[in-house]
Amino acid sequence: MVDINIEIVPQIVFIMANILILFLLMRHFLFRPVMSFLDKRAEAVRSQLSEAEASRAEAAKLAEEYERRLAEAREEARRVIETASKQAERAGSEIEAQAREQAQNLLERAQKEIGLERDKALAAVRDEIGALAVMAAGRLLEEKMDPATDEKLVKNFLEGMGKANG
Repeated sequence: MVDINIEIVPQIVFIMANILILFLLMRHFLFRPVMSFLDKRAEAVRSQLSEAEASRAEAAKLAEEYERRLAEAREEARRVIETASKQAERAGSEIEAQAREQAQNLLERAQKEIGLERDKALAAVRDEIGALAVMAAGRLLEEKMDPATDEKLVKNFLEGMGKANG
């Protein structure tokens, strides 16, 4: 068997007591603060992870809200453009209709003026013809009625007409 020297036993007990005291002191002054620090650090990491997850969820929510608002803005822009296009089309049609109406009015007015001028010219020609006929009749009555005189009278009348119109 093993031979145990009794003189060593108090030393072994002393060493074991020292190790036990050292362990208790280390546990109290070293392990507990280190474990407390590690627990606090682990709790801080968990807290930061949960905050990061909350921030990520909030960012996802904000991105979704942004996309929804962007889609709404695009739809609103499309509606505004469509409305403006329809209004421009209507305005163009109205302007075109007004221009046609004005052109028709101008054409009718011009035709009326042309008709009035034509009627005035015809009246003036009639007056002129009437005056010439009266003048011719007056000359015919002044002259003797024979064919040579009639021919001479017509030539004189025509020459007088040419000089009066020329």
